[in-house]
Amino acid sequence: MSGPSCEVPPRSQDSVFGVAMAVRRELGIQTDAFPIAEVLEFAMPQAFTGFALEVAEMHEMGPNHGLTIPAENVIRLRIDVYDGMVAGRGRDRFTASHELGHYLMHRNVRIQFHRVELGKLPAYKDSEWQANRFAGALLMPIDKMVTCRSLDEVVDRFQVSRDAAEVHNRILANKNLMRILG
Repeated sequence: MSGPSCEVPPRSQDSVFGVAMAVRRELGIQTDAFPIAEVLEFAMPQAFTGFALEVAEMHEMGPNHGLTIPAENVIRLRIDVYDGMVAGRGRDRFTASHELGHYLMHRNVRIQFHRVELGKLPAYKDSEWQANRFAGALLMPIDKMVTCRSLDEVVDRFQVSRDAAEVHNRILANKNLMRILG
């Protein structure tokens, strides 16, 4: 979910990428397309006592596509997002992965709303920035991403949206890990 800026403890991009890679490693995921639906439905309840993935109607979620509610040990997805995730729709897979990032990185940390009068929140302290970077790295792992020859290949191999593929490609290119794909 992209919501108000929430300040969380700082994390570098490399640190966030490391969390995503640790998830893949711990779960033994070798496939290109990360099985986000299976992880949320089956692996998370086994790994975290009391964890629940909830699916809510659109009118219950308002403008939110997904929510992570640490106090309730819940990730909640809007029904159309859940259905899209299960169907392999890239944007919805990203949303679900984004919420998983919030859960794993932010459930036991102090979160505070950032006040605009304090100036711009640095990206590395922004919960949304961290969750977006996590989702990109989880869905498009660096070691597999750098072998791709085009954005179309990224979209197909990793079941992500073209927007997500472009953003993650640009991030990795800025780190000199790969070239900009067309």
